[in-house]
Amino acid sequence: MITLNSSACIDAPLALVWARLAALEDIPLWTDAIRAASITSEARMGVGAERTCELHGNHTLTERVVAWDDGRSFTYESTTAPFMKLARNTWSVEAHGPGRTLVTSQAEVTFKGGPFGRLLEIVFGPLLARVFPNPFAKFKFWVETGHPFQGNARKLPTLAPGC
Repeated sequence: MITLNSSACIDAPLALVWARLAALEDIPLWTDAIRAASITSEARMGVGAERTCELHGNHTLTERVVAWDDGRSFTYESTTAPFMKLARNTWSVEAHGPGRTLVTSQAEVTFKGGPFGRLLEIVFGPLLARVFPNPFAKFKFWVETGHPFQGNARKLPTLAPGC
């Protein structure tokens, strides 16, 4: 299993940051890897909510929310991501004074393929961290300015991991 941890300080109140993060179908506004997303369940948020994400390269994946602490955190899982047996991501928000919020992501990925999959984890773990070096840059821009960044996240400043 690969574990990737990321965090960033957003200059906005917790309620606004949570509202943006909890709008599950808005993920394409701040993640370059996802072209489109839609809610495919009756629930738009909370445990049981599901979204389908269209990735570049004509791949799709379905994510299902398995834990939800309203205003604080949620966890979703996918077993349909390309080459992955299980992908799990927990997002959380924490106020850091008035108008500042720490956003944290802990992603866990297990590849398909038994021993070959474990080899992929060894090879791709460090590579994934380099491919997505600035995972919160577009999110921070969107929350702080009120409109999504048009362009590649690599053009945005690198973010400090804490507040």
